[in-house]
Amino acid sequence: MHRVKTNSEEFLKPKNGPVTFILVAINIIVFIVLEFMGDTRSGGFMLLHGAMNPYLILSNGEWYRLFTCMFLHFGIEHLANNMLLLFLLGQIFERAVGITRFIGIYIGAGLTGSFLSFFYMCLMGQNDIVAGASGAIFGIIGGMIIVIIVNRGKYSGISTKRMIFMAVLTLYFGFASAGTDNVGHIGGLVAGLLFTLITYGIPTLIHNHHVDLNSEKTYTLDNNEHEEG
Repeated sequence: MHRVKTNSEEFLKPKNGPVTFILVAINIIVFIVLEFMGDTRSGGFMLLHGAMNPYLILSNGEWYRLFTCMFLHFGIEHLANNMLLLFLLGQIFERAVGITRFIGIYIGAGLTGSFLSFFYMCLMGQNDIVAGASGAIFGIIGGMIIVIIVNRGKYSGISTKRMIFMAVLTLYFGFASAGTDNVGHIGGLVAGLLFTLITYGIPTLIHNHHVDLNSEKTYTLDNNEHEEG
């Protein structure tokens, strides 16, 4: 029997987004391990295992929590929502910008979101417990907006309008839900926009400009040779 691979089968292959698959796997494994150890819906339990909290950062200097909180989730629903977005958008974004940029933007956006959330809570006198990969994932959303704009309004079948609509809709659901770290989401989104613009958008536009100029020179030279002949 002959078997033809469908687009969905190709999409599910790890080679199409190896870092995305690794990140999803890490988040799921961490969640499963913590679930066996206790209750991931418990703020106290999550605090013991790396969730972000302004008091512990300021009093004990536990700055590592800005990073570790990116791999923790409060319950299966929180994990599922984040991993679905990461799986679907992460592969596309990773293919667009490359592995190195993808890792840098993902971690950079996640840390930016965590830090801004921490800073905001300090200003407001809040002492919440924060966890989740959503800041980094919003960084991917912001990055995808830049990728699509640079590629003339469409990339991998996604238009600029659709991507912006997704960003706005996701932010809206965050503001409409209690207990959502909206500052972290916005921070991650803005960081993703800026980091992708600097590391991918501007270099790509400059490269394309040089290619267009070289093509124009070649075309002009060919025309001159044709006229002289």
